[in-house]
Amino acid sequence: MAHQQYLYLKLLLKNNLFLDLDEYALIDTKQQGLVCDFMGMHLASAFQPILRADGIVAGREALLRASTPGLGELAPDAAFNNAVEAHRLVQFDRLVRAIHLLNHSNGFDEHELLFLNVHPRLLTSVSDHGRTFEQILHYYSVPTSRVVIEIKEFATGDSTRLEEAVNNYRSLGYKIALDNFGTAYSSGAAYSSLDKALNLRPDIIKLDGGLIRKAEHTSRVESLIHGLVEIFHKLGAQVVIEGIETAGQATIARDAGADLLQGYYLGHPEFPAGAGGSFVETTS
Repeated sequence: MAHQQYLYLKLLLKNNLFLDLDEYALIDTKQQGLVCDFMGMHLASAFQPILRADGIVAGREALLRASTPGLGELAPDAAFNNAVEAHRLVQFDRLVRAIHLLNHSNGFDEHELLFLNVHPRLLTSVSDHGRTFEQILHYYSVPTSRVVIEIKEFATGDSTRLEEAVNNYRSLGYKIALDNFGTAYSSGAAYSSLDKALNLRPDIIKLDGGLIRKAEHTSRVESLIHGLVEIFHKLGAQVVIEGIETAGQATIARDAGADLLQGYYLGHPEFPAGAGGSFVETTS
């Protein structure tokens, strides 16, 4: 990236997201792409492919990779909890989302869908969801329709605020995905949360990996997956079956009519390879 473009990007992030890239020691590495630091945590992006049934990559889910010198690797939830405890969640979320976007733009096909997770607390504590991030998307010529906002099935008990957040994102053109749907089914419940999920009218529903693992051994759960896929298709939603870890599970997912598949059997999360050198500061 040319020096002038880099300076403009810094200005854009500072004006729109209140992020100063110098403060977070943003550098471009050959091993992990763009990385930065926040509250003593080293932050990087990894991307897990999400495939169509025919094996073509349709998009990638951005996953946070965080670590500290003393504790080593941190789970994403632990990293976000650190920001919550320091009352810096909004700033942290914006930084992580910006790094994910920059890494995806530098390392992968621009026509892929980019799946981004949103912390549950932000859904009810922030208004005007997605508007500030939209400016950064425009700078990279990424339409909001290529960005999928992932919301967990039980993200919050405040259904009114949750629907408001979803409507805000949708009004700006973002796609909405309901993540981990069917967590309750994994423990034996039946269709109990279906109404709540359907009220959000998601564009994409990601079936929890616990379902596909059970379906490999239980025909009743396999039938349940078929039924859920049929229901969601009738409502105009695409279905992702995630957590696929074996060839048998992949076959069940395809036979059920899933639109998209995700899991270690199909592809592990990976850093944006060959990204080093696109920014002014680089390290090997």
